Amino acid sequence: MSDHSLSRRSMLKGTAGLLGGLTFASACGSVSPSTPGSSGSGGKLKLTMFAFLGGDLGKMPKEFAEEYESAHRNVRIEIYEQSNTVGYAKMLAQKKAAPDQPLVNFGFFNAPSSIQGIGDKMWAKLDYSALSNATDIDKRFRRDDGYGIGIGADQFGLLYNHEKIKQPPTSWSELWNHAHRGQVCLFQNPWYAVLMAAKLNGGGLNDMEPGWTLWQREAKQIRLMVDSNPQYLNVLSDGTAPLTAYFAGTGQQWINSGAPLSYVVPREGAIPLPVYLQAVEGSTQSQLEAVHDVINEMISPRWSARWAEVSVETPANTKATLPANLARLPAFSPQTLQHFVDVDYDVVGRHSAEWQKRWQTDVASRI
Repeated sequence: MSDHSLSRRSMLKGTAGLLGGLTFASACGSVSPSTPGSSGSGGKLKLTMFAFLGGDLGKMPKEFAEEYESAHRNVRIEIYEQSNTVGYAKMLAQKKAAPDQPLVNFGFFNAPSSIQGIGDKMWAKLDYSALSNATDIDKRFRRDDGYGIGIGADQFGLLYNHEKIKQPPTSWSELWNHAHRGQVCLFQNPWYAVLMAAKLNGGGLNDMEPGWTLWQREAKQIRLMVDSNPQYLNVLSDGTAPLTAYFAGTGQQWINSGAPLSYVVPREGAIPLPVYLQAVEGSTQSQLEAVHDVINEMISPRWSARWAEVSVETPANTKATLPANLARLPAFSPQTLQHFVDVDYDVVGRHSAEWQKRWQTDVASRI
C-alpha cells in the first residue's frame, strides 16, 4: 500500500485530536445540503452523499453510512435523496453560486448525468491507484479519465402487461409493430428507443437519422408520454398503455409489488445503464481524501452486491455474489450480460439535450 493510502486511512481512523490538523471550509453551522460545509457537529468531517430517491434505492446508502460512521468516529455522512434530473440541476446552480461549497461531496449518478458533469466540470477525478477494489470492477464500468467508477448497472429492455398482451414481445421492433399501435408508453426523452430504431434500420449511435425517421412515421404507436414512475406504473398496470421500454430494476420492483407486468430481454440485447460513484469538485482536500476511502469501500464485493440487491442491478464488482433472488431472472443471466448493446455514453451525454428537443418537435408533436 502506498504512503498516500496509509496517510488517508490513518487520517480517517484517527482520534479527534488528529482532526485539529485538518483543513476545513469556513462554512459551518447548519448541516442542510442547501448550506454546505465540511465541518459538522463536534468537529467531525462532514460528507454529503447524493442518493437516488424512490423505492428501495436509499437503503444501501443509509446502511453503508451508519456502518462507516461507526468505524470512523471522526466522519459524519449526510444523505441527500433526489432524482438525478432535479438534484443535478440544483448541484449545478450551487456550483455557479459558490463553487467551493458544493451541494454534495459525492454520490450515485446515472450515465447521462455523469457525462454531463464532465462537461460542466462537476467532478473531481478519482485516483484509481488509491482504490484497492478498483481492480475488481468490470472494465466496462471503469473510466480511463478517472471521472467516477461504476458500482452497478441497470438495463433497458421491454416491459409489458401480460394480461393485456398475451404474446410476449421478443424484439425492440415490437415498439413500432402495428399490432401494438396506440399501446406504447414511453418516458420523456426516450433516446434508447430512437437508438434501437436506428440500429435496426441501418444506423446507430453516430447516425440516428433512421431512428428519427421511423419514429416520426410511427408516432401514433405511442398512446402517451409519462413524466413520473407512479404514472408509468398506473398506465401499464391498468392496460391504458401496456407496452414500454424501461429499466429492468424499476420494472422488477413493480412486478414484486404485484403489478401484472413482465420484463423481456430483447433478442438484440438490453441496453446497460451504469451507475457511477462520483466525487464532486469544490470539496476540501480532507473531504476528497475521505471520499476516496468511502468509494473504495462502497465498490467492495459486499457493498456492490448489496447495491445490486436493493436497486435490482448487475453488480460492477466481478467478485460480488449476485443475490439469489436476482440470479434466477433473465435480466441477470450470463447470456444477457455478455450481449449488452454497446453504448458510448460520452456520445449520449453530448447529444442528450439536442435529442430531447428533437423528440418533442419531431415525434411527441405527432402523437
